[in-house]
Amino acid sequence: MRRITDWEAPVTPVRFATRRTMLRLAVLIGCLGAAVGITLGPGSAGAVGTHSETHGSNHYVVGLFGDMPYGDAAKAQYPNLLADLNAHDLAFSAFDGDLKAGGDAMCSNDLYARQLAAFNSLRAPLIFTPGDNDWTDCWGRYGPGTGGFDPEERLDYERQVFFTTHRSLGQHTIKLQRQSDVPGPYAAYSENALWRKGPVVYVTLNVQGSNDNLAHLDVPEDVGAPPYTRSAAELARQDAEHYARLAADKQWLSDAFTYAKSVQALGVMVIWQADPNFNNEQHIAANEYDGLTDITEALRQQTMAFSGQVVLVHGDSHYFKVDQPLTSDKGTVLANFTRVETWGASNVHWVSAEIDPSAPTLFTFRSMIVPADVS
Repeated sequence: MRRITDWEAPVTPVRFATRRTMLRLAVLIGCLGAAVGITLGPGSAGAVGTHSETHGSNHYVVGLFGDMPYGDAAKAQYPNLLADLNAHDLAFSAFDGDLKAGGDAMCSNDLYARQLAAFNSLRAPLIFTPGDNDWTDCWGRYGPGTGGFDPEERLDYERQVFFTTHRSLGQHTIKLQRQSDVPGPYAAYSENALWRKGPVVYVTLNVQGSNDNLAHLDVPEDVGAPPYTRSAAELARQDAEHYARLAADKQWLSDAFTYAKSVQALGVMVIWQADPNFNNEQHIAANEYDGLTDITEALRQQTMAFSGQVVLVHGDSHYFKVDQPLTSDKGTVLANFTRVETWGASNVHWVSAEIDPSAPTLFTFRSMIVPADVS
């Protein structure tokens, strides 16, 4: 199979011989078992430099952010963050979901229009993946003034606004491959994307907070309260959506790793919205995150079968975090897996990911505090 060059995604789906003849793409991270570098930078100004200009297409910096703006204060600060991103030499940025706070008004059409304009104000390409506050919770999870929408209709609307082309958002765009390019049962999932930059393959998956839209009658937040109360039939309808999308996500993840191996990429970065609650670090009831266990296990299995470094970037919990929470079947740490959680909510900042194939770590992550957004 022809190697995909920088900023290139297959024009037509690449197919591997399987019983279902489905698209098989995947992401190789071959960093010879090196650990992922973690550096906490002193702030935005001058912390990143012009790596892509100095070192070429294999050495570059990516901006990571999400879960914003939440509320009036963050809305006032959000332009500072966008300006800070524009002040850095970024190959591209990725927004890992949640265009607003759950309790911050309704999911009306102008929400998506405002964020589309914000994303397109960025000089570098911007890739967006949805968050639960954008659609799964729009029925009214957060009470009066926040509901009245059908979650599946809102997701379909987001697809019309953000995912109708094979290009990213931003003033400069890059080519993406979408899961919807592949005929078959997953052709609706245009939000799931794949692209490659230098030694790393990137993949977005629609994996959501609020238990990935898997609901339970014994969880009060899932049932709701007047004026927004969901019936057992409605919960079952949303559960069916969850399982259908889970199948699509698992297939796309598998395709991404297959593709990565085929092009001998040195790194893979998976980007989704939900905090997967690794090892129940949040100490919550099992039925409040069981919708995330299957995709997390699929990611673990793919990582164990992969010789390079794997990074999961997610939002949802709003604090910068870098750790290595996955273990092998033997109970030892998976040294080639790193989780990066981005800033969000009242913390209107971003995270830089530096990719350098000549470095022993391949990935280096820095917390980028926007000076104007620190009170």
